[in-house]
Amino acid sequence: MNTLKIIYVPIFLAVLASCGSNNDSKEKSQYYKKQETQTQQLELSIEASGIIEAISSVEIKSKASGEILFLGADVGDFVEKGAMLGQIDQRTPTNILDQSESDLDAAKVRLENAEAQYNRGKALHENASISDKDFEDIQENFAQAKSTLVRTEVSFENAKIALDDTVVRSPISGTIISRPVEVGQVISSPTSAVGGGTLLMTMADLSKVRVRALVDEIDVGKVSIGQTVSIKVAAYRDKEFLV
Repeated sequence: MNTLKIIYVPIFLAVLASCGSNNDSKEKSQYYKKQETQTQQLELSIEASGIIEAISSVEIKSKASGEILFLGADVGDFVEKGAMLGQIDQRTPTNILDQSESDLDAAKVRLENAEAQYNRGKALHENASISDKDFEDIQENFAQAKSTLVRTEVSFENAKIALDDTVVRSPISGTIISRPVEVGQVISSPTSAVGGGTLLMTMADLSKVRVRALVDEIDVGKVSIGQTVSIKVAAYRDKEFLV
């Protein structure tokens, strides 16, 4: 947004009046008027156009890839932290979660059987009813069953996370300043795409903004830290903001 930026630079001008000495001639003193020294304040201003921008902004991307089924905000909308901004197709993550849950149940059953075989084999080994080699095989089978259970548990948890990632939520409270996608578009996630994934939205906290303006080279010397700045915005032509 273009802005009109006026910077006031206070300058103090001392006007010194010259007066003749007692030894000046009467003829010469007629050309001067005696006046006390006064201090006056003059204000000079410069103008510059620029833009108003957010101090910080956040890019919103989906951790899941797929078709966009829902978008919960448009440009200009204010959203609270945690609000639902989008929904990605859940069919593939749901199928993966169901398969992971089935694998987990099977791994639990295998571990129970392996543990039962281990207990029987241990008792038989202590009675010398089976060889050392047979008991070692039973121990190895038990250890593998425990390892398989751990892997399937991790896969199941990852599948739940992947399903949760199909819902995009706002990380902060702020205003949507851009939304380059539409419902029905197929997007990629940052973890699966080389380019960093598809940008869904950009949002910013507009409670604090800054003005970026270009000051002419001849006016740079008139600008210093701490000066009062008057800002006029095209959207509010009748208002003047002093900062």
